[in-house]
Amino acid sequence: MERQTMRVAWLWLAVIAIGLGVGGCRSAADRICLCGPVSALTYGSGNDTEAAWSPDGRHIAFQTDRKGDLDVAVLDLADGKVRGLVEGPGHACYPAWTSDGGLVYAFGCHVGTAMQAEMAKADCGTGLRLWRAGTTRVLTQGYWRDYTPSVTPDGTAVVYASTRGNTGNSASLWRLALETGGVSACVLPLDGGSVGAVQPSLSPDGKKMLWAQMEGFRGNWRLCAAPAANASEALYLTSDEMSAYAPRWSPDGRLIAFTGFRAGDPGWGIYVVEPRSGVTARLQAGEGNSRSPCWSPDGRELAFENNRSGVYKLYRMQVSCRSAAPAVPVLPPQQSSRVEARLESADGKDDLVGAGGARVTGLRQGGGALSFDAPGGLDFGSEPFFVRLTLVVDRHEPDTRIAAIGNYAEHALGWQVFVRGNRKLCFSAREPGGGYVGVESDQVVPTGKPVNVLGIRDTNGGLRLYVDGALQRQRAAGATLAYGPVRKVCLGQQWNGGMRLSGHVLAFDCGRGYPAGVPRVMTREQLFKEVAQ
Repeated sequence: MERQTMRVAWLWLAVIAIGLGVGGCRSAADRICLCGPVSALTYGSGNDTEAAWSPDGRHIAFQTDRKGDLDVAVLDLADGKVRGLVEGPGHACYPAWTSDGGLVYAFGCHVGTAMQAEMAKADCGTGLRLWRAGTTRVLTQGYWRDYTPSVTPDGTAVVYASTRGNTGNSASLWRLALETGGVSACVLPLDGGSVGAVQPSLSPDGKKMLWAQMEGFRGNWRLCAAPAANASEALYLTSDEMSAYAPRWSPDGRLIAFTGFRAGDPGWGIYVVEPRSGVTARLQAGEGNSRSPCWSPDGRELAFENNRSGVYKLYRMQVSCRSAAPAVPVLPPQQSSRVEARLESADGKDDLVGAGGARVTGLRQGGGALSFDAPGGLDFGSEPFFVRLTLVVDRHEPDTRIAAIGNYAEHALGWQVFVRGNRKLCFSAREPGGGYVGVESDQVVPTGKPVNVLGIRDTNGGLRLYVDGALQRQRAAGATLAYGPVRKVCLGQQWNGGMRLSGHVLAFDCGRGYPAGVPRVMTREQLFKEVAQ
């Protein structure tokens, strides 16, 4: 991992998650922001990164490795002088201002090996601290990583990324009240291998929250937004063909600046997006990689880091931003739940019954498995659909076992519900190119008892999994394959007869739209309907 960036184990993945997309859009940039000249803010040796502009507009806090490890320093914009604020052993990084001029930052000081720290009962994690008026208070600490803090506009709380309670290389979003004795609470649980959320940012009115999210090692970092009161109602602001992270709201809440890369770009750059319309543009910040933008309090400038000199230093750029007068996007029709195929067993027969009453009789296989040839109504196209079943696992096997699968011309493993060798339930669908996209249950599926499973593919290609009515923590994106007529539906085994479930399926239905009681995917119009035009 690059020393100068110190993205704390997560952000390094953005470098290798660069995706394909369209080229630059100068015309869109002209509609959103006109850029003035770029001027340097810091000089000398070392890397200066992660700028944060003070609420009074007079200072910029940043992290620097000038003295070997990461320290937090403050630049006085009036005289250009830099003073160290948090120095000494340990890494101090990701500064964020409070409304009264304090700074929240991440701090970790790891002496010796992890085993030595464990034996000494030392704090071997990275926690949050609050500097205010010359004194420092520990906010969080433990055997995890808390980082990328953002203070709420009212100054009462901090939202941050944390690995606390997670497995694998993953991070969730947490919130902590800043008063003494505050208790951290998880506001967006994400868990699994190479998934997670970082760099939260609250809108100026505190009603909406932004963050950068990755769904698996093969995915790109993407910007997400949701109501601050319910981060699970999230939508993506950037496509999966673009790498995007480090989002920050403009002071008036009309625009979002972020770090981005798409095919054709010379390197990382500063982008802006108008959240309601989705109009996205790269700003002209000069040579080199430009990253981690932050707005001046009056919204007339952006500060950012750039490596044109060979190391990362801070720069400032005047911007004149205005609304692009976006058209209201055309939204897909709101789908009601419609079961297109339902399992009915009677008189020694097992039928899939369609919405219009048509029946397809199943062929019984060994071990209670069933196979149905070409049931109608499961040609979902790009619309949302669901797969719902009740199953009993009699015993776990060391490899994957299928509970339900839809075989399509577009892909033989179009969608699936299965039990992995790790004893967890999974729901999967496919990318347009046929790539696997899946989500996994939080816990091991129990044996010998009925378990209710619901998998949903949303309009935007996101996947959700519910087990016994509880939404599971893992998310996935990019499952946008357009499904034509199904060739075969199998319950309890693979379409070719393999991977037979050691158990049985008690109930099954599958359909388009959303079952009653399941929230629909959030739309831009719903989330940003009050954004100034």
